[in-house]
Amino acid sequence: MFTTKTDSSSTVLIINCQLLTDVKPLVLYHLYRGVEVSEFQDGQFAGRVQCDKDALREGRIRLHVSRLRTDDSGLYVCKVRTDSGWNRGKGRLNVTAARDWPEPERPNTASRERIGLYCVLGLTAAAISVLAV
Repeated sequence: MFTTKTDSSSTVLIINCQLLTDVKPLVLYHLYRGVEVSEFQDGQFAGRVQCDKDALREGRIRLHVSRLRTDDSGLYVCKVRTDSGWNRGKGRLNVTAARDWPEPERPNTASRERIGLYCVLGLTAAAISVLAV
């Protein structure tokens, strides 16, 4: 979340949010004069970033990134320009991989199969002894 002073009469609203990497900054979100410009957005974030318009009206930036990946981790910087000046904010995001959960224990079906076999053999022996009598 990023806070700046804006008012409803503002004619200039430019927002640029980036993930800083060792190679080059990756654009997460770009807004120019109130219009989102997806052409500047890095492919890594395509279709995964939404801006909360209600927060913008309140002078705040709130971005929602879906389907997080470990390579989304890093330092993010947002720069904002309005009629009254410019400001910037930064924050670090750390995304870790989900832990591998152990396989659920499977019921021991071999013992059930043996019980079924013993039942069938017992019933067969009982049927033979009845027929023999």
